[in-house]
Amino acid sequence: MADFITGMDEESKLIRELSINSLRSVLKQLRSASRPELARLTGLDDSMIDEYITELCLEGEFIEDGLLGSEETGEQELFYRFNGEHKLVLAVCVLEKDRVLTAVSDLYGEYLERQEIEAHPETMSFFEELVEQYKMKYPAISLLAFGMAGFEIRNSGKLLSMNFPDLEWVPFRDHFMERYGLPSILENDVKAAVAGFYETRDYGEGKCVAAINVPKTHYPSAGICMDGKIYGGRDNAAGEVAFLDTEVKWHHFSQSDIDISKVHTSRLLTQIALPMIVFLNPDCLVLYGSALPDNTAEELRKGLLENMPREFLPEIVFIKDILNDFLDGLVHLALKVLEPKIYLGGEPAD
Repeated sequence: MADFITGMDEESKLIRELSINSLRSVLKQLRSASRPELARLTGLDDSMIDEYITELCLEGEFIEDGLLGSEETGEQELFYRFNGEHKLVLAVCVLEKDRVLTAVSDLYGEYLERQEIEAHPETMSFFEELVEQYKMKYPAISLLAFGMAGFEIRNSGKLLSMNFPDLEWVPFRDHFMERYGLPSILENDVKAAVAGFYETRDYGEGKCVAAINVPKTHYPSAGICMDGKIYGGRDNAAGEVAFLDTEVKWHHFSQSDIDISKVHTSRLLTQIALPMIVFLNPDCLVLYGSALPDNTAEELRKGLLENMPREFLPEIVFIKDILNDFLDGLVHLALKVLEPKIYLGGEPAD
């Protein structure tokens, strides 16, 4: 088969890859289908459908699902099932300086395992031990997804995180790609969370959602999702609201823990949210923070109304724990990386 593919011209290779990807996408969406159903939905002829199904079964992406009655023919047909566990994602979400969530996801974004642990994720060896532990348990792990406060500088690939000084200026993602030979992603916690919020609430096209996270143990940060895509800015640093001129001078805390209970949170959030609303005009503003009071959203509305008319305010949503949106967003971003890519003239196709 490899020799046959090598001998094909570029146009034939492209048609072949597009056909296989179409077949893969159809079965993934249906989860289980018969050969006649797959042929009808993809438009592939008999010889092509047989060849590609055989190939995908050998590679473990498709699994024979047994003989079942077919709606297409009314007869017993061999059904095929998309193997959602053909490739797995390991997600590591650093929630606080002492709180980490790990999860293993299949290709449908469904979790085979997830657990929250008390730990201090301050060294590279901590993450290496986690990865090795999960790779032994789940050999199908095909991508590593890390999320934490801070950001990866776009040009250098180095991590900038004021909350984890021992990890600063480390080429974090590159290290894990080289060590384990797996694609890896690294995303800021609230940027991943706002992507998860956008995706799971089905905001549709052309919307803007902004989010602010105020953790117990480190600096606040913000994320922006426009039309379903995270906006990172020039250096991937968009949303570093700790640099704003507010009544709290975050750099004065150095690396010590932050006692959010001693901060006038509604005034602080107003000072952070105001420029975001003025410049982004978002459809929705999400507030995360387990240490924030339950009336945070209403207090922020009051503070904003002192500066702007009610009609200019976005929808304001308060979610006490960032955990679910953070994890869902990180896994969503990881699965997009794992989607098969089609190349045209050496460049990824749109």
